[in-house]
Amino acid sequence: MVLIVLFPFLLVLTVSVHYGFLTRLRAILDTDWKQSIKLIAIICGLFVAHVVEVVVYAFVYYFSHLIPGFGKLQGVSFNDWDNVLYFSFVAYSSLGAGDLSASGGLKILYGLEAINGLVLITWSASFSLLAMNRMKFCHPCSGKDSTE
Repeated sequence: MVLIVLFPFLLVLTVSVHYGFLTRLRAILDTDWKQSIKLIAIICGLFVAHVVEVVVYAFVYYFSHLIPGFGKLQGVSFNDWDNVLYFSFVAYSSLGAGDLSASGGLKILYGLEAINGLVLITWSASFSLLAMNRMKFCHPCSGKDSTE
């Protein structure tokens, strides 16, 4: 029942964070920076966006013990920030944690975070491709003179 309220909130929050980062990163395309600097800044910015989104879920896991009957993680305590962050990174990246086992609503949230992460990572990949197209990133590959 808690997930019916919690997950839509987390989904909207992480999508909003991602949208905010992409909006600001788009401004890099309009600078007169070198193409390589633009690309590095965009990729680093996207990485930071994903870390922020992982931390959003990590806070939920960290405070999950306050939600009665929400579930728990077998073998590891969520009182340790390192464990919470690791669990969230593994879920978000869809890597899967063979060494961790969740129960109850926590197990469902873990799966939902994986889908959320997959969508946002794919969005980042699409944005990167569009940014490289706009920068004419492959222009040097065409045999014509580089604009850099």
